[in-house]
Amino acid sequence: MIGCFSAGRVVVRAACAMVLALAASAAAAQPPQRAGGPQPQRPQQPQGWQVLVGGGMLYAPTYLGDDEYQLRALPNIQVNYSDVFFASVQNGVGANLWRQDGFRAGPIARIAFARQEDGVQPFVIAGPDTTDLEGLGDVSTTIELGGFVAYETPRWQALFEARQGVNGHEGFVFDASLNYRGRGQAFGGGYSYAIGPRVRVVDDSYNDAYFSVTAAQSAASGLPTFDAGGGVQSYGVGANLIRPIGAKRKFIAVFTAGYDRVAGDAADAPLVSLRGDRNQASVGFFLSYRL
Repeated sequence: MIGCFSAGRVVVRAACAMVLALAASAAAAQPPQRAGGPQPQRPQQPQGWQVLVGGGMLYAPTYLGDDEYQLRALPNIQVNYSDVFFASVQNGVGANLWRQDGFRAGPIARIAFARQEDGVQPFVIAGPDTTDLEGLGDVSTTIELGGFVAYETPRWQALFEARQGVNGHEGFVFDASLNYRGRGQAFGGGYSYAIGPRVRVVDDSYNDAYFSVTAAQSAASGLPTFDAGGGVQSYGVGANLIRPIGAKRKFIAVFTAGYDRVAGDAADAPLVSLRGDRNQASVGFFLSYRL
């Protein structure tokens, strides 16, 4: 446990370092604009079908609130039609059905993968299978259905999503984020980046599924009983950097980093307070090919 805890501290520092590096890049790459001067234009969106296939590595906690980390090899498949339809494991399936004055909105569906009490997770290539969850039962893979609203300027994007689990955890989740976006030049090529804060708010059912401990679960797991209510579950900051590769820009490299702090009843839950860590971080690298 000590070794994994130390590795968790390392990845927290690495994620924070990448976030700070992207923030510094944002400051250095974007000179101040004069009032009334030319403003950056939003890039032209590709028309028709666009398909990206690839994969990458993600180093992240075994479960939300854990102090042990695993390295996962994850597939990456993205399908888009113009600027209307989008589908991927990371961003779900949705459509921009309404646009006006920088706003866009539409339906969204996401998958929350199962949390198994035996600690086994898909795609893991390194790291321990945690024993923290033994006796707490499984949380089944959940389909979450809802909608989103976004507001975008050339430099900023605010995104709000509200989703309801129709099975599995059967809870409600609200995600909000604000990202500063920009472009820069390095190592003979261009890149784009985004960085900003994020927060997740959930209802009683959501936190109950992941963090409550019933009397039966207490006897089986050794954790004290706990009744988790809803509220702010986590808050933090995320960043990504996207770099096209090659003369035809067919390959796309993506670096990601994030730091979140578990909050509210989730942080007070015995699973986190006695066996885990409120500080959660992740770093990843993905390489995809545009068909």
